[in-house]
Amino acid sequence: MSLNKRDVLLALTALATGAAIPAAAQTNAVDLSGGRTIGEAYVAVNPGADRVAWRNDLLPNGFSDEAVVRLRARAAEDFRAARVFMFKGWRISETEARLFALLA
Repeated sequence: MSLNKRDVLLALTALATGAAIPAAAQTNAVDLSGGRTIGEAYVAVNPGADRVAWRNDLLPNGFSDEAVVRLRARAAEDFRAARVFMFKGWRISETEARLFALLA
């Protein structure tokens, strides 16, 4: 299954808690460089990881309303279980970090 960057971006936007990412997603010129930077950092500390498996696990049927609900719940559970990736002082759930890694 190929990595669909549109689905990844939509999933990240749906998980976002700030207003900036959803607003940016409504424009035609979305800058993905920040997400790619986070994703590259996550991949660097998980060099043997299988990104195709992550994609199949996170978005098995692509982006959908059901995926939004599931990913939000999963990210919240990551924080409760302390499954976080630290990036420049930011705590990012494992779910979010893996979505970012799909952009890298």
